[in-house]
Amino acid sequence: MDNEVHTGKPHEEMSLIDVAAILLRHRAMILVGTAAAALGGVLFAVGSLVLPPERSYLPNFYVPKAVVLVSEDSGSGLAGLLAASGLGSRTSLPGVPTGGYSKAELAILLAKSNTAIDELNEEFDFTSRYKVDRNPRSGTRRAFLARFSAALDQKTGTVALAFKDTDPEYAARVVNRSVDILDRRFAALSGKKASEQKRLLEGKLADVQVAIDRIEAEIAVFTSKYGYLSVDALATEQVTVLARLRSELIMKDMEIENYTEFSKVDDPVIRRLRTERASIASKIAELESGRSAVLPGGKDITSITFELSALQRELLVQGEIYKLLNQQYELARLDAEGSGPSFQVVELAEAPDQKAGPSRGMLCAAVTLAAFFLLVLTAFVLEAIHSIRNDPHAMSRLRGGDRS
Repeated sequence: MDNEVHTGKPHEEMSLIDVAAILLRHRAMILVGTAAAALGGVLFAVGSLVLPPERSYLPNFYVPKAVVLVSEDSGSGLAGLLAASGLGSRTSLPGVPTGGYSKAELAILLAKSNTAIDELNEEFDFTSRYKVDRNPRSGTRRAFLARFSAALDQKTGTVALAFKDTDPEYAARVVNRSVDILDRRFAALSGKKASEQKRLLEGKLADVQVAIDRIEAEIAVFTSKYGYLSVDALATEQVTVLARLRSELIMKDMEIENYTEFSKVDDPVIRRLRTERASIASKIAELESGRSAVLPGGKDITSITFELSALQRELLVQGEIYKLLNQQYELARLDAEGSGPSFQVVELAEAPDQKAGPSRGMLCAAVTLAAFFLLVLTAFVLEAIHSIRNDPHAMSRLRGGDRS
């Protein structure tokens, strides 16, 4: 008898006919339950539409989107042409980064930064709108990031900024304001390098100009003191003075010679003539030896020539330095002021007239299907329970009886 029980129907495999029979026996439960679930889903969806958005448990939400383009090549216009020709490399300064990062990724980072969120919160008050009670600052930032998105399109290189809210006008204003903040901050960061180069070069140019002014003042004092504008003029003047003195010496010798032919006595006239000749000869000797009493300050021509040459050489060197620095300054100024924008707004956000979600039809369909499968499973569970109750051996084992 036990063997017959063990080989009975509860242990046989279930066929498709058995499955169909079970579903038919419980068809009322399945159909009514599924219809009730579908009706409940529809009422739930309709109720979410009837209530105002601020009170609805499933309100419509809208996602306006703005698109911006962040160029990876910051050099354009005249500055870009200079860089392409190799002249732009002169403006590079030590310690200033030249690239190595994605500007699009930087734009996304800036758009989601705490600074940008806090500035937006001051204008749109996310804290009150999304009812952030605990940890207002960090809670507001999390609430914003849960609704905000910034995504990079690798194919086009554009960045899409979007914000989700139940009010389409409000969401569009948030997105467009985010674009404005991003544009301002990105421009400030992108122009920092060129501005720093320009500032440093302005300081260097000012220092060189001070040095040039000092040297020019020294040359002015020098020429005012000695009355010579150049070494050539000084040498010419020296030669002229020497030639005049030698001419006077010859004339004095001739005068002494003529006077001694008429007078053999050492009278005062001949002594005066000889004293004048000695004075002229002394001046000639001073000039020929490199020192002359006719030059102010008692300096010789060699020292004066060396001093003036040194001043003029230093002036030329400072002038060349100023010229090179000025070229670099002009390139830095063009890079800071004449380069094209690397951040461009492709499309601003506008208030959408069509909701982005939720899909109430999909929700009703999902609820209906879930209820149907759950009821089918319930039918098989009920059938299994019924079979076990009608099986004496199974009931005996459940009561702790026969375990064979």
